[in-house]
Amino acid sequence: MPPDQYFLAVTGIQNKLHAYILSLLADPIAAQDVLQETNLVLVRKADDFRPDVNFDSWAYGTARMQVMAHLRDRKRDRLVLDEAFAEKLAPEAELMAEQTEERIRLLGVCVERLSDQHKMMLQWRYSKEMSIESMAGEIGKTASAVKQVLYRIRNLLAACVSERTQEGTVT
Repeated sequence: MPPDQYFLAVTGIQNKLHAYILSLLADPIAAQDVLQETNLVLVRKADDFRPDVNFDSWAYGTARMQVMAHLRDRKRDRLVLDEAFAEKLAPEAELMAEQTEERIRLLGVCVERLSDQHKMMLQWRYSKEMSIESMAGEIGKTASAVKQVLYRIRNLLAACVSERTQEGTVT
């Protein structure tokens, strides 16, 4: 294929290539970058194109290879970024883990301060995963009333843990 015809073919397939790449990446900015890379490869390999091959198929194949290269590079970059990000977050994450452990301990202390009925309701709901409706039937209240009691219990526990945390138990 003469160079003029080849470059006309490259120009003529741009919209189709962009749509093809975009369908594979679902990221318009990345798709534009990969289209540029695809065009560079198509221009560099103009001499490799054989006239007996369908140009569109050849261009799509080139685009597919560029998409795969992009995905491979992006995956590699993400791992480097993730490692760097993890290194920066590690001290903060460690502190949060320690605080969470202490908060769980305080939650246990606060649960012990609840009435027996409230403890039973918490156990039914969170340990036995009993439905609100089943709980309502067991204690002879409406589902709405059970929801309200659970809401109040959760608020009491949150306030208790928060108070104890502010007292200096948790840093």
